[in-house]
Amino acid sequence: MKKTFDAVAWMRKRREEIDKEDQGLSWEEKHQRTRKLLEKDPLWQKLRNRLVKAETKAAHKIRSDSRKSFVKSP
Repeated sequence: MKKTFDAVAWMRKRREEIDKEDQGLSWEEKHQRTRKLLEKDPLWQKLRNRLVKAETKAAHKIRSDSRKSFVKSP
């Protein structure tokens, strides 16, 4: 099967393009440019006011403990 699209190569190329476009801009200028692009994006418009509940400390501890169980001991 021939690969028709290489996502990793595309992303690397796009990051290089963005770096060239943003060259010489301050962090604030980059931030404003990103905001302007997002304001035009229909998906962003749909999701921008979506709220995510904060994780409780108990849930965080359970998740942390379950991750530790997968770490191999020496």
